Amino acid sequence: MSSKTEEGNLVTANARIAVGSQRIDLKLVVPADEVPPEALVETLQQFTNIIIDGVESRAQENGLKIACKKGCGACCRQLVPISRPEARLLAQLVEDMPEPRRSQVRTRFEDAVRRLAESGLGSDAINFHLVPNEDRMELGKSYFDLGIACPFLEDESCSIHQQRPLVCREYLVVSSPKHCATLDGDNIKRLKIPASVSSAFSRMEGTHQQGDNPYVPLILALAWVEAKGSEFQLKPGTEWVQQFFEDVSGKPLPDEGDTMLP
Repeated sequence: MSSKTEEGNLVTANARIAVGSQRIDLKLVVPADEVPPEALVETLQQFTNIIIDGVESRAQENGLKIACKKGCGACCRQLVPISRPEARLLAQLVEDMPEPRRSQVRTRFEDAVRRLAESGLGSDAINFHLVPNEDRMELGKSYFDLGIACPFLEDESCSIHQQRPLVCREYLVVSSPKHCATLDGDNIKRLKIPASVSSAFSRMEGTHQQGDNPYVPLILALAWVEAKGSEFQLKPGTEWVQQFFEDVSGKPLPDEGDTMLP
């Protein structure tokens, strides 16, 4: 951290962060009070966007172009794992929608949950973190074959693009969309990102070591929040930031000084 100031109940810090070969100057604004981890989402979206911009720029230098664009919604029929804090945010996003849109989106969620239950894949979809790595591709393909669209997909485009989950931001395909349309895993080419913000954020509530599922399938977000949404941790925003960056870097986070965070 290069500097830190407090204004009211907010803490502002300027951080210089190394992500792979990329050097990022990031302004962190977090609550000093105890908050749930979703209070960090806007900051982490900004962080993710900067990482993605760097990855895309290097890809273009190598003659690669992102194939994902408005009107191509194939990936929105995949099993999308989101963090529990993001599930709560999406549920609130739906709750804040005006009618009749709120009821329309809720109906899409209900239809998706029903179709998943009828498929017999519900248990594996909910607990896919326990599915052996070698079986996850098969599970993903079986789910994709159900053709269940993300409830936020409209006209083959994301209707909440600005608020879309972190994992969606990190999904960068440079191969032909025709391979995504059939989930042809052998021919889908994705750009690798130097750090997965979505994975680190998911681990902030629940860990694999504890056997606790840190993920929620996106289509189950509303149902999960209704059942368990009141169960969340509260910590000062500064502690959440420290936990996040220590997870990403694997090292203790410096408290002060002009230090670059790995």
